[in-house]
Amino acid sequence: MAKPINMPQVGQDIETGVIVEWRVKENDVVKKGDVVALVESDKATFEVEAYTSGVLLKLLYDEGAEVKVLTPIAYVGEAGESIKEQQEQEKGGNLKAEGFGDGSSQVNHPQAPLEVATQSKKSVISISPSAKRIAREHGIDLSTLQGTGPDGRITKQDVLAAIPGTASGNEAKTMMKALIFDCDGVLADTERDGHRVAFNKAFAAKGLAIEWDVELYGKLLEVSGGKERMKHYFNQSGWPDDVADRDALIKELHKLKTDFFMQIIESGELPLRPGIARIVDEAIAAKMTLAVCSTSHERAVNLVVERLLGPERKAHFSAILAGDVVSKKKPDPEIYNLASQRLSLQPSECVVVEDSRNGLLAAKAAGMHCIVTTNGYTEDEDFAEADLVVPELGDEPNIRVTLEQIKEIVKGSSYEGQIP
Repeated sequence: MAKPINMPQVGQDIETGVIVEWRVKENDVVKKGDVVALVESDKATFEVEAYTSGVLLKLLYDEGAEVKVLTPIAYVGEAGESIKEQQEQEKGGNLKAEGFGDGSSQVNHPQAPLEVATQSKKSVISISPSAKRIAREHGIDLSTLQGTGPDGRITKQDVLAAIPGTASGNEAKTMMKALIFDCDGVLADTERDGHRVAFNKAFAAKGLAIEWDVELYGKLLEVSGGKERMKHYFNQSGWPDDVADRDALIKELHKLKTDFFMQIIESGELPLRPGIARIVDEAIAAKMTLAVCSTSHERAVNLVVERLLGPERKAHFSAILAGDVVSKKKPDPEIYNLASQRLSLQPSECVVVEDSRNGLLAAKAAGMHCIVTTNGYTEDEDFAEADLVVPELGDEPNIRVTLEQIKEIVKGSSYEGQIP
């Protein structure tokens, strides 16, 4: 009997996927594990493999169709085999490939024929899942955009081009005047071997049987701010017994954690990330304004800059904004809006170096350019809006990006996307 190839579900919150490209055609012979399609979800692009060997009997959707997860998109079986019996046995939900419209029983059937999808798709403009997400996060009205994809489909790049400060959509030739750094994960790999260790020491000092391992801490990093991170953890896992004042406990733990973290920094155990000292020196030589914007404790951030960059370099920083200087944490743009005001610069004149999606969204929401240097915790995050994504800034002989290249980004040059 013919067997379906279903739209995969690659995450619990993923509801649909878009068929970007078919890698096979009907009547092709496929083997188990062969890639048959390229699919885009709200968070990633991935390949779909054949579950079994046989002949590709039917492609149920055209390229560009949006299909509910776990719904058949193709059938594999023996040559000449009919898929009608299998389709009748399949009991799907209310499949709605984007662009199908409402009211047609044939369209709402889980295995709507390819030609029907193609016909209806011409009358309704489709939008890719990633385009929807990015538009939602940046407040872009999709009805105002002209799609450049097949049949006028609105793509991720169409939305990126509409975001102020995004290289792919900024035609203005603005001059770069400021280089702004996040602290943790950007200046140094402080998260895993700094803050995580300090949190665990604070828990132990209070007699709490809590230890955040590397994997758990990676998940907790989705919450910006140390106090907020602990509150989130306790809300999910349970608060310690006999805690009369939760806010007081959080403040005490955070103070202990900051003291332990500063001891770690003072020890000199954590080095600067590759390229940080070099790019700061280049910025100083170019008389560029320098700043740091972090959600970490102000004392800790100042110590990282002082200890790791040195007092001479620190003296060239016009602002170090950290801790509770703002009420809202990243991805809210408040700290970068404040930086723009303190530095008396337009957001478009500023370039931010971040390492996480939350930081990227904050910088972009403030209208600034953003370069992302990934680390072990953030390398798999979506940085579609970034002007440039690199694993590190790099030192000789492996320099990834220079100040001159960053200036070109601001002027609207072609340094876009990822550099390996």
